[in-house]
Amino acid sequence: MSVLNWLGGALITAAVAVSGQAAAQTSLKVVAPWSNLNAYGKVEQPFWSKKFGELTGGQVTAQVTSYSELGLSGVELLRLAKLGVFDIAHIVVGYSVADDPVIEGLELSTLIQDIPTGQKALDAYRPAVAETLLKKHNLVLLGAYPNPSQVLYCREPVKSLADLKGRKVRFYGASMNDFISAAGAVGVSVPLAEVVPSLQRGVVDCGITGTLTGYSFKWPEVTKNLYTMRFGWGLTLIAASKAKWDALPKDRQEATRKAVGTLEQELWALAASDDKAGLDCNTGRAACAYGAPAAMALTEPSAADEAERKRILQDVVLKKWAARCDKACVEQWNATVGKVAGVTAAP
Repeated sequence: MSVLNWLGGALITAAVAVSGQAAAQTSLKVVAPWSNLNAYGKVEQPFWSKKFGELTGGQVTAQVTSYSELGLSGVELLRLAKLGVFDIAHIVVGYSVADDPVIEGLELSTLIQDIPTGQKALDAYRPAVAETLLKKHNLVLLGAYPNPSQVLYCREPVKSLADLKGRKVRFYGASMNDFISAAGAVGVSVPLAEVVPSLQRGVVDCGITGTLTGYSFKWPEVTKNLYTMRFGWGLTLIAASKAKWDALPKDRQEATRKAVGTLEQELWALAASDDKAGLDCNTGRAACAYGAPAAMALTEPSAADEAERKRILQDVVLKKWAARCDKACVEQWNATVGKVAGVTAAP
């Protein structure tokens, strides 16, 4: 299904807006990430299709589709959402950072190494993200959540960060490329759905994606080693078209915000459990809840790797990101995310 066909259907089936005190049921068109991700099948699709309407008392309902069904790679989402193609969109930050360095500040590569720190950083930075979404993109921030941590899958063994030198690594997002390039690798941009054949053909030697995402997309069939430095978290924003949002009565806005807050909590909890499940399923170190376990070798970063991560983060990733942002942006980030993470970006 193309975006244009889907949008045409949305316009035909969209519910009628408010008339006086008696308002017709409002139906929203929602797009969420790839359909073969666990989050979509387990939480996002059932939430928007059923639970959302229940939580809003039936006044607001939703029809949800995925990037996969629309043939989207993910990089288009922020622009399409800004154009009002969707009423509510799940926007994966790492795929859209070229459009806004303020938003990019949430997902700077290797900055966050655990979920509790990520939660604190998001809480501190949420007002800045909401402001830039509204002012630059005509979007209203409703929620944000991580996916399982983004780790490195390789065809050949990785014993340390130094082993990346000379390897071709699939990445997404500017700061991820900044990091792996500084580590001596060659960044190659490949859509998620095309990574497995790229690994098979030697277009790339390694790829970065989520612990459970890689398992779901069958990466263990073409890779042998899992290196668990956290290169990102697939952080995803849930945002509404401002035009659609402004057309909703206040009580329906409030009901929608409250319902999405429930979704956000569910997705944070799922990310934590699926992060571990992905490692278990890829390596067979424990029972796999999602299918037959693979037998990948697992390498955890050493103390030397951690020291090198901090050096590259400070000297390369933050420096290059600060050059993409302005002084006010950097100062705001330092007072929020930087303070939580214990690092400072130089304006």
